[in-house]
Amino acid sequence: MTVQFRFEWVDAAPSPDCAARHTMAALSIRAGGSSVTSVRDHRSQVYRDHVVVPLFSLAEWLVNNWWHLWYEIGDTVQQKPGFEQRHSLAFAGDGFVLPQLTVVQSSGRMHLRWTRWAPLHAAVEFVDEDETFVSRADLETEFRIIVESAVERLRSMDAGSPASVSLGEAWDAINSLDPEEEEFSGAAALLGIDPFDVENSTAEAIAVFWQRAAPSIREEALASADERTLPRVSEWLEHTIETLQTAERKSDWTKIRASLSPVQAAEPWRRGYELANSVRCLLDVGDGRFEFQDKGPLAIHHGEGVTPCSRIHGLVAENAPACVTTGRSESGKRFLLARALGDYVGRLEPGFGILTSLFTDRQAQSRAFAAELLAPAESLRSRLDDRFADDDTIDEISREFGVSSQVVLHQIENHNLAKPVRYGLSFR
Repeated sequence: MTVQFRFEWVDAAPSPDCAARHTMAALSIRAGGSSVTSVRDHRSQVYRDHVVVPLFSLAEWLVNNWWHLWYEIGDTVQQKPGFEQRHSLAFAGDGFVLPQLTVVQSSGRMHLRWTRWAPLHAAVEFVDEDETFVSRADLETEFRIIVESAVERLRSMDAGSPASVSLGEAWDAINSLDPEEEEFSGAAALLGIDPFDVENSTAEAIAVFWQRAAPSIREEALASADERTLPRVSEWLEHTIETLQTAERKSDWTKIRASLSPVQAAEPWRRGYELANSVRCLLDVGDGRFEFQDKGPLAIHHGEGVTPCSRIHGLVAENAPACVTTGRSESGKRFLLARALGDYVGRLEPGFGILTSLFTDRQAQSRAFAAELLAPAESLRSRLDDRFADDDTIDEISREFGVSSQVVLHQIENHNLAKPVRYGLSFR
């Protein structure tokens, strides 16, 4: 198992908080072979691999955020209000210190990331940082053990405080949902709403959206919206899908997609790189600037407009890379066109595609595809100094390839082509 939450009950000092006192435990967390709970004790100057916390607080946080942990999607630009509180264990301590371990689902897997942290006025500091992906099944098993152990211990000790009773009832409610109620709970969490604390009008809007939206895009569309923008997202999707259906034309992109070699890489960004290189090879475009065609069998129909929320960047047709995107500069427009093409040629299943700023495999793959299609790493390598890349060099390359300097910078860093410097100082 790649993730483990291990604990041993410990005696606690007398306290009016009986739920915390009865569930005090030495808790150690390991993920991806590393210790998340490695701390240095300032008083004893000793390192250890656990923290002492009431398991009740952690269990209560898990129950309160259960659906958000499994369904809510992170954003690469700006998280929704309250996202960190719903996904970081640091907010589960209730006065005790837990690691800054962020737990977010990403395309069915769970992305775990933890950082070094010296909590203010605390006797310990967390000394390790890393990240890894684990299976939902493994992590859910560990979380269920935490919650059920806390609930059982409180019941066995007859700690019938309102807090402990509430925890048990909430946990029972989660486990008694039928499949339809679970589906709604996941949809509400995608929107950033607690499914057990939602107004009837909002619940109805979520249910209607889930039923009407195309299955291939409804999760990311819902995750991109919030309670306020959901009606606009729904209206925009219906209108834009109708526009794309009338705009689809026969093109050679279907043949090119069928001719691409199967992608071997596991990571989504590497899949994007492979696909982009395969497309460039099939089109025999050399190592220079990639040009989109306005006419002919390789033309990509493209329209621009205002998207209903900042997280949504565009929509891609079902049977072609035709797309409608938000307005951008010329280089930004080229990048979105490349992302739309990457979404189309990289699909594993039929259906519409959506371009967003969300942290999912599909979006990571389309972003990597666009960067590699427009500014191939090997082409950049031949234009760079062996060691450094300054601002002028990056700007010159970005003009040559018709992309933003940020795209070039990311390619340089992600492919370890050189060390970007600014006025003699490293970016990092």
